[in-house]
Amino acid sequence: MSKLLLIRIIPFIGSFICLLLAIIFASMVRKKSRGTPRMQEISNAIFVGSRAYLNQQAKMMGIFFIVLEVLFGIMVYFGYLEWPSLPAFATGMGFSLIIGYIGMWISTTSNSRVTYAAKEKGLGEAMNIAFTAASAAGLLLGTVALFYTAFWFNILYWYYGRGATNPIDSMESVVNILITFTIGASFAAFFMRTGGGIFTKAADMGADYVGKVESGLAEDDYRNPATIADNVGDNVGDVGGMKADSLESWVGAIVAAEFLGFLAFRGSQLMLNSLILPMIISTAGAIASILAIFIIKWVVGKCKETATVSMLTGTTLVGLFITVAAIIIMSFFIVRYILGPQYNFLFYASLGGVLAGFLIGLFTLLYTDARYRPTRNISESAKTGPATVVVNGLAYGMESSLLPALTVIGVMLFSFYVSNGSTDYKMGLYGVSMAAVAMLAVTPFAITIDVYGPIADNSGGIASMTEQPPEVRRTTDKLDAVGNTTAAIGKGLLIGSAAITALALGQAYFSKIELLYVKVVLDFMRDPKILAGLFTGVMLPFLFASLLIGAVGKAANKVVVEARKQIKDILAGKSKGDPRAFITIVTRAAQRGIILPGIMIFAIPVIVGILLGPGGVVALIIGTLLSGFAQAIFMANAGGALDNAKKKIEEEGRSGTAEHAASVVGDTVGDPLKDTAGPSMNILIKLISVVSIQTAVLVADLYGKLFHF
Repeated sequence: MSKLLLIRIIPFIGSFICLLLAIIFASMVRKKSRGTPRMQEISNAIFVGSRAYLNQQAKMMGIFFIVLEVLFGIMVYFGYLEWPSLPAFATGMGFSLIIGYIGMWISTTSNSRVTYAAKEKGLGEAMNIAFTAASAAGLLLGTVALFYTAFWFNILYWYYGRGATNPIDSMESVVNILITFTIGASFAAFFMRTGGGIFTKAADMGADYVGKVESGLAEDDYRNPATIADNVGDNVGDVGGMKADSLESWVGAIVAAEFLGFLAFRGSQLMLNSLILPMIISTAGAIASILAIFIIKWVVGKCKETATVSMLTGTTLVGLFITVAAIIIMSFFIVRYILGPQYNFLFYASLGGVLAGFLIGLFTLLYTDARYRPTRNISESAKTGPATVVVNGLAYGMESSLLPALTVIGVMLFSFYVSNGSTDYKMGLYGVSMAAVAMLAVTPFAITIDVYGPIADNSGGIASMTEQPPEVRRTTDKLDAVGNTTAAIGKGLLIGSAAITALALGQAYFSKIELLYVKVVLDFMRDPKILAGLFTGVMLPFLFASLLIGAVGKAANKVVVEARKQIKDILAGKSKGDPRAFITIVTRAAQRGIILPGIMIFAIPVIVGILLGPGGVVALIIGTLLSGFAQAIFMANAGGALDNAKKKIEEEGRSGTAEHAASVVGDTVGDPLKDTAGPSMNILIKLISVVSIQTAVLVADLYGKLFHF
């Protein structure tokens, strides 16, 4: 077997291993008891609600899909795109939707099993089941990402390479089409993550405020009919949406690296190898994640009887460290084997990306974990009322953006200059993109520890709604506490990688329109169109966040009104409640809330390009990246800290007090920040870049005809 053939099939091998283990883990979970009939009833209700929402969302996506496919078809007809872009976009959307569905199914069929294990066998066994189910979801993501990128690369390489007289032209077609399937994945992620965020936070805010503050009910009390919608939201937003978001982030990083690798090695004998390298590094990340998963499962299995929150949290963090260390070791040999020892500097660029991701995760933990000063101080401020809780939460969220920003700045500069960017800027940019790929190589493990959180949260809801003994809920709350910590790390990784990936995609756009970086910088002070594009980019995330948070607020208003009515009747013994009413309210709100933002993402790069020219689009990408990254960090950490401050008060037994009511208000303010608008910034900054790349030729042509440029 030739070396080239071997490295081309390695991602398929990695994908098969991930799929096999995902099936095994899912089968292991299914063998566990689903619990009492009442537990199964609640679990089934959550599953049915989640499926109904995703089905409705798929219909909305179908309408947008048809419109975009028609527009892409017109671009193909006039020669602005090549015809394989149409199926590439379709499969990108399809794979994201499927992975969201399967992730939701894994989560909703394992939640009652975790509850029953917490009741019968304790914390260790409950953790084992939740982590095994989450591992199946994480490895399924690895399956799709590796197969998806490898399949399209190889099929396009074969199609355009047949009898090609100029391999550079054929490879350029390959990388341009790869960008299109990235748009498809990002398109689905936008609908699932953003729509799911509107759904879950509107339900959560209404359930918490009316149930806890106004009615004095406990978390997930069975007399609060909005709790079913809240638990449905955990699955459609924090599982289905999160997986789709992670897929588009990972695939986007790989494709950006392939595009910049093509530019850096254009005409070289290593050109093909440079496109394959990102996929091999990603495969190494999947294998490293598998190693960490098995080690954690072994430790948890050995310590089932003596498990504590600190031990389980520490074990998970050790698993992340093992994943990072294994990726670093494998990357060293991979770069040497694929490109040769003379390109060892790309290993150092990758090393910087992995370590930066690890640091960003730790910084996120520092500002959101109740053991540390920010969240502790927010919790203490609840003694003086909700206003101080909210103010302190927002202040710490703003402060928290500093360290991740410095980390991203550091890794971008380091990876650029260590890759000889000062003498060969294209190679430097390839190094930056490889840092993003390496940072996201931990995605299977990051998603495992992230999906674990909603499963644990759902298990607690089922414990309360089925009126289990208090010690069962205390056990599931301990699982949830571990999940809050691990989810914060996963979100931090995605936000950091989004910034670097967007930078790489932006540079790909610069190269495609053949604008020199120096020229763009000089034009900032003398071309008002550049400054106009920059201002548009800076303001876009604010407008985007406003629309999403506003959609949550409007839906939450309706949930509050309905919850007040139903809970009043339930407490008076007049009704048992109707959870379906809440699911209908938030589903409609989610669908309406994403229409205008969805149109904006695809229309603004084209409009800016036609009116302000390619230079204006460059500025748009830069402005969106800088503003969106800062907002994403701020909103995610502010919301996480406010949420955990509330949980700290509950863990201390102060539920029902004035301090608890104040913390609930703070949590309801933070919820749409951390789970709706914040995560959507990741998708926004990447979609702006990839849409700009794919419409670059069209925009440049129209701008030239309009202004005779």
